[in-house]
Formats: sequence, structure tokens, C-alpha cells
Amino acid sequence: MNQVVSMVEAKSHLAELVGQVKFGGKRFVLERRGRPMAVLISIEEYEQFQAQAEVARAAHPSPLPPELRRRQEILVARAIELRKQLGPPEDRLGEFFADLPPDDDDFWVEIQELT
Repeated sequence: MNQVVSMVEAKSHLAELVGQVKFGGKRFVLERRGRPMAVLISIEEYEQFQAQAEVARAAHPSPLPPELRRRQEILVARAIELRKQLGPPEDRLGEFFADLPPDDDDFWVEIQELT
């Protein structure tokens, strides 16, 4: 069973938590403000998940045509870069929605022309 730990507690007891994960087989769900943010697992378990994911990808290749798959990969890479620059989106969603222009604004057309 996973044990829930706040980010503050995890930060101050990280070495102890890592030891419990590595040598005690425990898992920890790290929460911020009561919301799950990440899971602390052993490297062995992580490698198992990675291997299983690779097998699943090989068994079920993308149904998208190559061009759409390439465009999807570009969009995902852009999303990752934006997350690095701006932080997690949930932290700023309210601010984001408040600043959206109305539908009849040419903002979206101008954005497409810039990219």
C-alpha cells in the first residue's frame, strides 16, 4: 500500500524515505496542498515500469499515420518546454482563463502566424 507524504515532509526526510523505498520496498505518494503530485518508487520498480511500457508500445504501435505522429511529437515537445518555462499549468489556470481573449478576437490567428 502506498503511503501519502506531504512535499514539506518529503523534503525534510528525503534520505529516510529513499532508504525505505530502496530497502523496505515502500512507495510514497507525494502531495502538495492535498493533491498527489508524484510517486517515490525504487529504481528497480521504475525500470520494470519502463520495460513494460516499451513492450506495450511495441505491441501496440501508434494508429496515427507517420506525419500525424511526427506533429504529435512536436506538440508534446513544445508542451514539455512550456512546462519548464512556466511551471505546472494547474498553478496558473485561473490566471490563464481570466486573460483569454474573446472568441471574436484575432489573437489566435496572430499566434498561429508567429509560430
